[in-house]
Amino acid sequence: MSKQSKDTRQEIIEAARNEFLTHGFEGARLHNIADQIGVTKAMIHYYFNTKKELFEHVYRQSVQVIFEDLNDLLSKDVSLFKKIELLIENSLQKADQNPRVLAFVITEISRKSDWLQPIFEEQVELQVKAFEEELTDAAANYEIASVSVQDLLMNIFALCYYPVVAGPIHQSLFGMDSSVSGNGFSQERKGVILDTILNWLTA
Repeated sequence: MSKQSKDTRQEIIEAARNEFLTHGFEGARLHNIADQIGVTKAMIHYYFNTKKELFEHVYRQSVQVIFEDLNDLLSKDVSLFKKIELLIENSLQKADQNPRVLAFVITEISRKSDWLQPIFEEQVELQVKAFEEELTDAAANYEIASVSVQDLLMNIFALCYYPVVAGPIHQSLFGMDSSVSGNGFSQERKGVILDTILNWLTA
């Protein structure tokens, strides 16, 4: 593939990402994508046979953006509590830097689980065995309560992701403007979330 072809393909992907993140699969229109970068719909079909194929490409990339570092963190050679802190920090950073991508990944899979869940599972295969053993050993030594790795990770994800995805709700409930609930907001919650998780684990 020539450099020009690669550039055109990448422009299509970037325009499609904006269209899909804004309108979802059903609301997105190929002619809007084409108009954004000054190409024809035929040019889009040259690189991607269908709207569905283009959407799947964007969805795969979006899942990677949010979850690509998880296994590296789970296997990191640090103490258990430090690892939990890093997981929280990473999840907050992903949410803070990519709020639209996070909302897109969650919203679209909830609407189309039969279609998108297999794609999600292709991109994210958590390696939790070693981390689970760390939790078991810590519980056996009375350092933490006995908890499942699934419950721990779900609590971290919920506390880190929900405030960003539900930003408009919080703007209405708490009178927050978009600047407060957007850039930097989730990072400010790191201490609260870490305390919540550690208090739960050590209660």
